[in-house]
Amino acid sequence: MALPIYTADRRREIAKSLEIDEQYLYQITRGLSTASPALARRLHEIDPAATLQDLRPADWQIIWPDLSTEQQGA
Repeated sequence: MALPIYTADRRREIAKSLEIDEQYLYQITRGLSTASPALARRLHEIDPAATLQDLRPADWQIIWPDLSTEQQGA
C-alpha cells in the first residue's frame, strides 16, 4: 500500500493538527522524509490510510512488532 496523496488544503489541515510544517508532511507522504515513530502514530490516528508500515518502511517491524503478528492473523 502507498501513502495517501493529499490535496494542498488537506495537507495544510493535517499539518496544522500535527503541529508540523505542511512541506514536511508533503515530504513524508512522498517518501522524501521519514516520520518519527511518534509522528507516524499521530498521522495514522488522523488518517488510517497512512499506515505505520508505509510511514516507517525500513523499521516498522522493530518499532511495532505487534503489527507483524496482527498481519499474520489477518
